[in-house]
Amino acid sequence: MKLNISKFLIICIFFIFSKHEIVKAKTDEEIFLGNKDAKIIVIEYASMTCSHCANFHKEVYPKIKENYIDTNKIKFIFRDFPLDKQALFGSVLAKCAPKEKYFDFVKLILNTQKKWIASDNTFQDKLKNIGKLAGLNENKINTCFKDEQIVDNILKSRSDAEKKYNITSTPSLIINEKKYSAMSYETFEKIIESLINWYGFY
Repeated sequence: MKLNISKFLIICIFFIFSKHEIVKAKTDEEIFLGNKDAKIIVIEYASMTCSHCANFHKEVYPKIKENYIDTNKIKFIFRDFPLDKQALFGSVLAKCAPKEKYFDFVKLILNTQKKWIASDNTFQDKLKNIGKLAGLNENKINTCFKDEQIVDNILKSRSDAEKKYNITSTPSLIINEKKYSAMSYETFEKIIESLINWYGFY
């Protein structure tokens, strides 16, 4: 999905939800799947309201997980790149989850987009219901939604991605520091296998 909001809007969102500068946000401990020492590192940048991201996680990601993450051939990192206010809150909800359930929450939020994305503020209540059905209590969710540090970290992730990788659409993949747009599993497989052959392992 192409970037559909201006930098001005992102700045507005930032000032609404945070009193601190993005550059001052503390770095959130990064959660990953796969081999922490892998020579091949895959970073996905996604927005929780991006339909292409949801499709990627439904059609492509399961094969990546089965063939490359679960076999410890790659290190896989998910980073937030919210395209709008709703996506920002979706990312916050995922951050509320216990670390061991983080990727399950990412999957849940992406898979249920049609149930919670709304043009008005009812999306927050819908997100809360999804969180509660997944095991979070309402007080925990409300606390997370008001946590400026979580918001700062998410917005910093987006800002860093724009500066370092010139991310302009989601999903975007960074494979060993090279940027790619959304792709089929077959294309992903070809890229990873070429790197495996290059490094001469597995």
